[in-house]
Amino acid sequence: MKILKYFLVALSLLGLMVAHQYYNEDNHTIVSARKASGDELFNTEEGVTRYKIFGQNNIETVILIHSFNGFLESWAPNVDSLVNAGYRVVVYDLFGRGLSDRPHKDYDLTLFQTQLDSLIRKLGAKNVHLIGSSFGCVIAADYAMKYPEKIESLVMVGPAGWPDENGRNQLLDIPIVGDLVFHYFGKQILKPKVEAYFLEPSKHSEFIEKWTTFSSYPGFTRSALSTLRYSPVLDYSAGWRRLGELNKPIAFIWGKQDVSFPYSNTTKLSKLIPHARIIGIDNAAHWVNIEQADQVNGAIGEFLSVKR
Repeated sequence: MKILKYFLVALSLLGLMVAHQYYNEDNHTIVSARKASGDELFNTEEGVTRYKIFGQNNIETVILIHSFNGFLESWAPNVDSLVNAGYRVVVYDLFGRGLSDRPHKDYDLTLFQTQLDSLIRKLGAKNVHLIGSSFGCVIAADYAMKYPEKIESLVMVGPAGWPDENGRNQLLDIPIVGDLVFHYFGKQILKPKVEAYFLEPSKHSEFIEKWTTFSSYPGFTRSALSTLRYSPVLDYSAGWRRLGELNKPIAFIWGKQDVSFPYSNTTKLSKLIPHARIIGIDNAAHWVNIEQADQVNGAIGEFLSVKR
């Protein structure tokens, strides 16, 4: 009994320490990094969003939404192709990622919808094409179903939201315990997953290093855990089913060697969204837009050109 008592006291003390750090994060480093980046920023009630616009004079707008572990630079291999095709291209950091704020809120789809809608309204964009990567696909799908009048078409690259037999780690849902685990070990838990986004991580080390930098800023692990708790990162089955009822052009581009959300899920996808175009890419894992950029750029360009 004494051992249990001491354990609970120690757990409570650790919880208090994490809570103190939660509400007293030092944002000096991220603010300095924003200034050094020279990128565009806009502020809303939820916080500051970092974004960049390419092809300013082009008329049609494509917005690229990165993955759970992504950042706006993860679209670097794809921007020029879209600009050269005549699109105004917008990339931005999701809340909790890159150099955007890490607001003290539940990281549910409403938060990410609001961020995206604020960006679209700021741009004054109409008939927008949304291109998502992984969890960004979930955000794009949910936004298109809420605001169908604003969206022209959807491209899903390595989509998240497909459950596997192992399910999620229930430990992370336990109050205090999950927070402590992710606070102290979140980066160690997530980094191998980021490396697994590539068949050969060493060939794409600059993206892994960029993730390492962004994950070092205060609030990253807190935001990541909250997203896992409150957003359907791992299981968006109901959403994909509803998306099948949306009368919008949709393409799915998927790495055939994806271990995060395996390509075999296209069997379910073809039943849930029969009108979707499915494009499998060989020699590519989860971040297929980086690993096989030329093939992905060609597939996106061909799909969008048909919609014009």
